[in-house]
Amino acid sequence: MLERILLDTNMLIYLEDDHVLDANVAKLTRILYDSSDYKIVIHPKSIVEANKIKDERRKSIFLSKILVYKQIENPPNASKEFQELAGYKNENDKIDNELLFAVKQNCVSYFITNDTELQKKSEKIGLKDKVLSIEDAIEKFKIQEKSNIVTPIFINKEYIYQTQIENSFFDSLREDYKGFDEWFKKKQKNNEKAFVTKDKKNEVTSFLMLKVEDEKEKYEEFEKPFKPAKRLKVSTFKVGDTGKRIGETFIKIIIETARKEKVDEIYITIFPKHNFLIDLFKQYGFEYYTYKNTENAEGQINKEYILVKNMKDKSYYPFIKLDNQNIFIIPIQPPYHKLLFPEAVKEFQIKISDYEGMDAASNAIKKAYISNSVIKKIKSGDILLFYASQDRKAITALGVVDNTFNTFDSIEDITNLVRKRTAYDDNELRDSADTDSLVIMFKHYMCFSEDIDFQYLITNGIVNGYIQCPTEITKEGFINIINKNNGDKEFFEIKM
Repeated sequence: MLERILLDTNMLIYLEDDHVLDANVAKLTRILYDSSDYKIVIHPKSIVEANKIKDERRKSIFLSKILVYKQIENPPNASKEFQELAGYKNENDKIDNELLFAVKQNCVSYFITNDTELQKKSEKIGLKDKVLSIEDAIEKFKIQEKSNIVTPIFINKEYIYQTQIENSFFDSLREDYKGFDEWFKKKQKNNEKAFVTKDKKNEVTSFLMLKVEDEKEKYEEFEKPFKPAKRLKVSTFKVGDTGKRIGETFIKIIIETARKEKVDEIYITIFPKHNFLIDLFKQYGFEYYTYKNTENAEGQINKEYILVKNMKDKSYYPFIKLDNQNIFIIPIQPPYHKLLFPEAVKEFQIKISDYEGMDAASNAIKKAYISNSVIKKIKSGDILLFYASQDRKAITALGVVDNTFNTFDSIEDITNLVRKRTAYDDNELRDSADTDSLVIMFKHYMCFSEDIDFQYLITNGIVNGYIQCPTEITKEGFINIINKNNGDKEFFEIKM
């Protein structure tokens, strides 16, 4: 929901006078202007104050600039009781109190001023949390700034106006949706962004656009309209560059965005003909909710499904219900660790293949691990903690087992099962795998925000020796690991 920020007259002078901005004022201005969450407004009384400027040229320039800002319409007048509570010595004090009264009446979310007297008044009348100094505002709004979603290097988040609508990539969308080009151009004019992959000719090969909707959004076109809630809409999802698991990377981006935006639900509209895409979303907790009728370029009406993921339901990816699963630490050598879990590697040399997204196992959520250990009891639902051996000697990533296999007729059977989901190439598979190898198909859920190093594991009794093969640990040991990574606790629901 858009929050309105009221600026004191002195703040407006800082911004609009003809002098170089103070560094903190410049920083705060960038935060407010760059954000889609805040809107700067002014109080009509600030114009009254501005008219008191004696230098006519300076007054004329200042007034011409501040009138660009939207004014609070018909703000309530401060009552006599409020004026007396806040205190005043002259008419200027009364005007200041009018601005504070607008805050009290929730005309705005916050009031920014560097007037120390006004700040003292705000504390006296119970508005301290809403009346901020420049430094306070920087700290508060900096915390609320959205952190960037980490994406592979071959996926760019860019302004839609950098994409040519005439690109043939969009032909199928033009056919399915009447007025698609006009809708797209509107998004371009609104400076909206999308996650995009392009080929060497700079032609679009994959495209993902998201939109956060608040409780005021209407859904009358749905056969069963949504109830008010904060949602993330998957506006456009198309992958033309197949075989690289980009669709799974897009799923990660969608869910991570929903988590950071703290939405209640995610939804996407999909035509029934896209069976593969429907199946993909269902694997990550999306369920059929209702449908709507959509007109295509030929004027025909087609039914479009609405699939919804409830972000409060921790039964599905990326959340983990810790019950009675077995938990194993899985050692993995550095080159394979880097390929399977690139997000866990802080610094590494970028290859050409990274720019082209050629390492499908890096992009995928569903990955494969091959073990020749005698331990074969790993099963569906078990938790895997991946331990970067040799160099880092630390747990960095977590996965949950989908399926395991350990009886094959040939190495080719293994290759066909794990292709593009394992760190091994075909030659390495032939050299390393046996027909009785344990093949673990798992979903990669997360990379820990903080490594859990070997010394911590030993000191806390989680392991009692070197980790050279899959090593089972207790539920208590795993909870210890979760508690160490306080920032990751939201991913877990623990049943004791």
